[in-house]
Amino acid sequence: MTTASDLAQQAIDTINALKTLAENGASVPDDIQAQLDSYAVQVKDLEARLETQQDVSEVYRNEILSNSEFLGFAVEIINKIQALLDSGVINTMPVEEQRQLQETLMYITERQKNDDDYRKAGDPKPRSFEEYRNPV
Repeated sequence: MTTASDLAQQAIDTINALKTLAENGASVPDDIQAQLDSYAVQVKDLEARLETQQDVSEVYRNEILSNSEFLGFAVEIINKIQALLDSGVINTMPVEEQRQLQETLMYITERQKNDDDYRKAGDPKPRSFEEYRNPV
């Protein structure tokens, strides 16, 4: 699949080749100058599209990381409920609901791990619910 970066690089290479050809000749024929101008416009368009795409990708990545943090809050509270069940403090939850709790915990934990794959070096670590409610 050809990316915007590939297309931009091809256009830049073509422009450079045409510029070299033009510099080596006494004069640039009109059709070559028109091609150079056309390529320059294409390069500017591709560079603008690439920058826009990078901006959009970063917005989506940040949203995914934000969702991952909120999934972490769910994991945190479900783990607390599970610990209360395991210790016997909560003993009135039906077995089927306990199973649903365990499976839900498994699903959202896996989803959070998948979302965390978008985390880059230097990104802040996900906060706990307490850190979220009481920022430093």
